[in-house]
Amino acid sequence: VYQEMQEKLDVDMREATKFSRSLEKRRAELVNYEGKLNVTDDEEIAFKNQLEELTEEARVAAEAKRKLEQDLKIAENPIKAKERDMKILRTEIKNSQKKLVSARRRLDQAREEIIESQGNAAEEERTRTRKIAETETDLARAKERVAPLKEQVYKLLREYEDLEGPKNTAEEAHNGTERQLNAVKNKIRSLQSEAGGGNKSLAMFGPKCGPLYELVQRNLRRFKGPVAGPVGMYLKIVNGKEKYAKIAEFAIGNGNLDRFIVTNQDDLKLMERLRSEVRCGHRDCSLYKISPRSAQEKYNTPAPPNGVETVTSVVSVDNAMVFNFLVDSCKIDESALADSKEDSEDKLLNGEGNGKRSIRGKVKKVFCLPSGDFWQVNKGVLNITSNDRPLKQTIGVDRSAAIDSAKHELKAIQKELGRNEREVKAIKDQSKRAKVEWNHRNKEFASLTGNVTKMEQLLEELKDQAETSEEVPTIDTTEFENDITVAEEEVDDLKKKQSTISQDIESLQPEVEELKEKLDETASRNVKILDDMEKVEAKLEDIVKGQNRRQEVVDKCRVKVQEREYALVQQEAIVAESKDHVANALLVARKVQYKTICQERRLEVKEANGGIAVVGADDMDDEPSDQDLESIEIVVPKYDSKKCQSRIANREKKIENEKKRRNLSEADPVVARDKYLRAKKDLDSKMEQIEAIEQNVKMLIADVKERKRRWIDFRSHIAQMTNLSFDEFLQKKSSAGRVEFDHDNQQLNIIFQKDNTDESTQTNDVKALSGGERSFTTLSLLLAIGESLETPFRVMDEFDVFLDPVARKRALQTLIEVSKNMEHRQFIFITPQDLSQIPTDNKLKIFHLKAPERSNRVGGPQQQTLNFE
Repeated sequence: VYQEMQEKLDVDMREATKFSRSLEKRRAELVNYEGKLNVTDDEEIAFKNQLEELTEEARVAAEAKRKLEQDLKIAENPIKAKERDMKILRTEIKNSQKKLVSARRRLDQAREEIIESQGNAAEEERTRTRKIAETETDLARAKERVAPLKEQVYKLLREYEDLEGPKNTAEEAHNGTERQLNAVKNKIRSLQSEAGGGNKSLAMFGPKCGPLYELVQRNLRRFKGPVAGPVGMYLKIVNGKEKYAKIAEFAIGNGNLDRFIVTNQDDLKLMERLRSEVRCGHRDCSLYKISPRSAQEKYNTPAPPNGVETVTSVVSVDNAMVFNFLVDSCKIDESALADSKEDSEDKLLNGEGNGKRSIRGKVKKVFCLPSGDFWQVNKGVLNITSNDRPLKQTIGVDRSAAIDSAKHELKAIQKELGRNEREVKAIKDQSKRAKVEWNHRNKEFASLTGNVTKMEQLLEELKDQAETSEEVPTIDTTEFENDITVAEEEVDDLKKKQSTISQDIESLQPEVEELKEKLDETASRNVKILDDMEKVEAKLEDIVKGQNRRQEVVDKCRVKVQEREYALVQQEAIVAESKDHVANALLVARKVQYKTICQERRLEVKEANGGIAVVGADDMDDEPSDQDLESIEIVVPKYDSKKCQSRIANREKKIENEKKRRNLSEADPVVARDKYLRAKKDLDSKMEQIEAIEQNVKMLIADVKERKRRWIDFRSHIAQMTNLSFDEFLQKKSSAGRVEFDHDNQQLNIIFQKDNTDESTQTNDVKALSGGERSFTTLSLLLAIGESLETPFRVMDEFDVFLDPVARKRALQTLIEVSKNMEHRQFIFITPQDLSQIPTDNKLKIFHLKAPERSNRVGGPQQQTLNFE
């Protein structure tokens, strides 16, 4: 018994030493993480101030932009008036051109009449005259078309150029609206991050609060009364009182934020069962039962004293059960919050004539900024307690009104963005149509001017031929030609006026262009301010998220330290109990050993005196002293007493059976003694054989245990190395993961994290992954498990058919690296993909199989083989 107790004590002490080392390690990690958490808020305040300055600057720039737009509109008014005059002149020019066409028509008719009156003039002269008339008519018509077509080309060019400015303005407005939309979205995310909430943020109150909350929501029908929790989920800081958030949470106590509240005993038992299902201890999430009446409406609490705040005025609680629990358990209506100790004493502390002090109102305890020091009055004496631990904030700020306002603003901006997109599309379509029309008219104008030049050359040739002719008909068309001259002069005068108006418009254009440049410069400045605002908001968001992540790490580490401390205390209690059992067993063993020594000495004296007992022959007392017991050395027997007695009884039974079988009934003492000696010799020989066999059995049992222990260590080592290799292969794709080996249930679970820097992308459902991600994960698992295999050949067939090009390239690189590092293995990879980009060497060879030759003969295509020589 003593030996068994001693062995158990050694095992318990080793466990206690293991727990102690683990606790020291966790404490060092907690100190490290808490040091990183204690970061001042100066950087966050500086970014908020910078964001306010940029907002004001954006407002001023927007005002300047509106003013410039108004000035631009005023400057464009004279140009628009000139353009209206230009439109009137175009109408007059069109009418004058009609008169010119009419005069030319009359001239043509007079010439035709003269030609007809000449009768049978020479055919050549008539033909020449007809050609001259036709050419002059065609030339006049062509020249009439030149000016309008030129004006039309110029007008289309101006329209196209005029559309470039509105198009750029519309695109800038669209881009500015998109930036405003992104800024509002970032603002909403920042407000939601500050407000907290959601199942993900429940981990701030305790590592098991999230799973327990989800389990409670799934089992709401099983509760007989209302249930609320965790408490911290229902708490919000009143807007404008954020500076008191940390000391308000300190006054409530961090241990109260993870509580779940019920109203009856049956619900309390159900909550305990649900808590055990998620393996949640009483330190992770506590339970609290409140009376059903307290769950109906909130208590009436007094208003805070003048000049100070109370926890009830700083923390907003919507749930009546949570509010009444905080009043009953945490006394939030009796906890005041002040800016400083001196200020709180001036406003709350009363002094009496007998030297005693008291606090005004219902306040019992006062917490002060910035470190959370608090003071209270007990029996007229002022007691001040300082707080050395850093304050933290897990309660979110009540940003519901700001979030709603931002969402309304987001909807308005989205509508404006849709309107801007339609305007941009309409302007782009109009600009494209203007450009196409301008190109068409420009080609038509070039063709027309070429035809005019050709007709002028033809007319000159015909006139030269007419002058050299013998008979030159005299045709008097002076009156018609004068009409044409007057009409042409009128057209020229109107075109001069048109040119003058065009010059006036060009003289007014620089001022408009200058205003447009200023407007573009202001718009660019607005864009830069919005970009700066987005950067500052992104930095603020990173600070808030980083602080939350560090707080989560600290809370997790603190929970682990508490678990290790609790386990160490329990193990130390077990060690102390084992030591007591060992001491008691040692005392009993020494007493038994002492009695055995006394009996042996008395037997020796009795045998020395011929079998006669001698009284007082030994000098040992029946009751040993403490010194005698300390001097006795315990002899640990090879077998326990029960086993020895059982063995003796079995041997005696065998002897009796053997005697009966042999009919041995020897009465002669000498003969019986001889038989006894022979039998004893045989028995000793058999006993030696039995001892040898038992020794072999013990050795085999010990060997089996050692083999099993090594097998367990080897299995654990394989699992650990597989897990590390699996994560290492996934890290090459900027992912992460681990493999959980459930040896008891003989299951293997895969946990995949798509982004190795974001734990929120973690999943244990492989079916939720895409085809490429599932293939790369399976490939990484096979490579990780393959590290522990001893097979000389490994073959993978079509492993990359579901991978995208990037993942496939990484997978091939990983396979090639692993294969080259394991020179004692041979890898064969079969794939239908292209491998032309992979270089070969003396360790890597690529074999391309030819397409099978189809044949109608019996047997079809033959199986191909690879030549490895």
